[in-house]
Amino acid sequence: MNAAETHSRIGPIIQVGVILLALAAGIIHLYLFLIEGFLGSGAMGPVFQLLFVGNFFAYITLAAALYLPISLLARFRPVVRVLIIAIAVAAIASYFYVNVRDTLGDVTQVIEVLLIVLVTVDAGMSNPREELAGR
Repeated sequence: MNAAETHSRIGPIIQVGVILLALAAGIIHLYLFLIEGFLGSGAMGPVFQLLFVGNFFAYITLAAALYLPISLLARFRPVVRVLIIAIAVAAIASYFYVNVRDTLGDVTQVIEVLLIVLVTVDAGMSNPREELAGR
């Protein structure tokens, strides 16, 4: 099996993994916004509510922008990958900065680390010439 065959087999698996991890992280942030913040006891401040709902929309929107078959979006894939990684790193850093530890938060951190790894692998497997050409 040559490198092209390996790439054609692993590429879609990596892409599905990125989509599923971005959805999972986004849904967890939406859950925290709705249950812990908006509908909850009100102990979560409005800044944190905004950050949680913002993370939800960011993960979902960027995952869609990364893989939707729209040639205009293909040109921005390198930037989208950087944004996904930046949001995941910021979410991880914020979690440890706030220091409110729980199981769901720990699981989310694992998801976000895996998301960073898969997005990085996806970037390494991509062809920059094709992406800049809109393919």
